[in-house]
Amino acid sequence: MTNSSEIGDAKTGESFRAIVEGLPEAVVVSTPEGLITYFNPAAEKLFGFAASEVVGNNVTMLVPRNSRRHADPLKWLTRWAAEPEHTQSRFLDLIGTTKAGHEMPVDVRVSETVLNGERRFLITVRDNTARREEQAAFKEAHLKASRILMIAEDGIVSADEDQKITFFNLKAEEIFRYRAEEVLGKPLDMLLPERYRAHHGDQVRGFGTGKIASQLMSQRGEVVGLRKNGEEFPLEATITKVSVGGHITYTAHLRDITKRKAAQARLRESERRFRAVFDHAFEAIGLLSPDGTVLEINRAGRALTEGISSLEGLPLWELPWAGGEFATDDFARQRLKAAIAAAAKGETVRYTAEIKKGDEVHKIDLSLVPVKDESGKVIYIVPEGRDVTGQAF
Repeated sequence: MTNSSEIGDAKTGESFRAIVEGLPEAVVVSTPEGLITYFNPAAEKLFGFAASEVVGNNVTMLVPRNSRRHADPLKWLTRWAAEPEHTQSRFLDLIGTTKAGHEMPVDVRVSETVLNGERRFLITVRDNTARREEQAAFKEAHLKASRILMIAEDGIVSADEDQKITFFNLKAEEIFRYRAEEVLGKPLDMLLPERYRAHHGDQVRGFGTGKIASQLMSQRGEVVGLRKNGEEFPLEATITKVSVGGHITYTAHLRDITKRKAAQARLRESERRFRAVFDHAFEAIGLLSPDGTVLEINRAGRALTEGISSLEGLPLWELPWAGGEFATDDFARQRLKAAIAAAAKGETVRYTAEIKKGDEVHKIDLSLVPVKDESGKVIYIVPEGRDVTGQAF
């Protein structure tokens, strides 16, 4: 049987033959035994064979067996001819061979029909090289991204639109004390204390239908996690959403801030203790920048000033208790400026200054102590003054 007579006899019509031969997709017709009876021009172009070279031969010349693929073309013709296309698409990816011996992945679909009273298999073939390369590139990119996320410093938990956990990285395992296989497919709210679960689902769904793509979850208040052992702990969390094919995936980036909150509590306690000592000390104590600007001054220091309500931000030598109010020759100011300059260079300076309080002149034992950072640079100066009026030296 010739290539033309299989498709273009009087019964099927010349118009049908013209349609098949004009298709951009390769079409091969074979008997149930696998003998090729028709080979359209697109198939000639795809495989490099002329129709006369393949008609009468077995389809195995186009999709031969090889060491990587053990599929028997004759068996899959029979098996898949009666299956719907969407079922076939999961399986019929084969390796084709061109006349020049070049291998190419091909996407194959097959259906059974009757031509001229004979059973025939209609086979369509597409070069699958580009799609395979795209799939390989996507798979590689996905693998890289998954590996990066798996070892990320943040705990990363993803959930589908039903809020079932789909991804749980190593840090999340460390934070929540679950292994990934223990939580995958489970409800996301299992990672929250019971009292938060009633409203959590609605909050996530509301985020999913909103326009914001990511959100710091702590904006709604403190986030609390629940470990496998029942321990509750504070979390810093950001949630993002991605929609692919109409399906939403939620991903939360999580940090256990237990240690940070404990450190903050210790810092606040240290600040309270410092304030208690600083503000209730009998001596006048302050904190200066290296250029002599007042940053802070305690109650005893303020008690020595007159007529100025705001002291911070002024040079120390401009304050009344520094002697500027009654030193007509400006000696007291200049002496204090020089002492501050020396302290800014790293020296500890101490001398007796005089201040006027009402009609009385008080002697103040004034010390200026530099405070340095790790590199030895002076970052603060601490002035301390004690009233030594009437004391003998």
